[in-house]
Amino acid sequence: MKKLLYIISLVLISSCGSKKSTSNSVADEKFKLCSEIKYNRLVTDYGPIEGKPIYKQNIHSLFENLLLREKYLNEVSKTGYRDLLKKVSQNKIEGDILGKFKEDLEFDPYMLFPTNSFLSCYGYLFEQLNILDESDHSIWQYKFALAYNKFEAYGNLKSDSNYLLDALNKIPEKEFEKIMYRKLFLDLIFMELN
Repeated sequence: MKKLLYIISLVLISSCGSKKSTSNSVADEKFKLCSEIKYNRLVTDYGPIEGKPIYKQNIHSLFENLLLREKYLNEVSKTGYRDLLKKVSQNKIEGDILGKFKEDLEFDPYMLFPTNSFLSCYGYLFEQLNILDESDHSIWQYKFALAYNKFEAYGNLKSDSNYLLDALNKIPEKEFEKIMYRKLFLDLIFMELN
């Protein structure tokens, strides 16, 4: 009898765990789709630049590569971004890094770094798809969106606010490996340096 109860307990525990993992993966997939749609719309609206569509499609990766090359970003990780955000907030990025970026690209990518554009995808997950909701505070996307909203309400990059770092900490390291979750931070950094 004890073995039967033990097996039933294991099944219930594992099914609860798999539901959370499924919910996170569905949210991850829908967020990716939403951000790709938004970004493709932005790239299309930005207008044709002869011979440069691949640059437009990968502008965040290109900017991140420049930050790595110039040694402002030490590594593509939450720790690396934490250090980069501190450098930006303390005005430790010297020189005309954006001028160099524009020169390399041969166009001004300003319109391709829309501040908070991708954040609306979290609202899409919460409000329209009902994939994430307030009742499940264990889902990292909910925690991130809440922390980022606090940053928007109370801080900015120059105020040395801990709200943005708190939002960054809510993203699991494995998820942060995906560029779609780093774009928001790259948008903020680009706009602050502009």
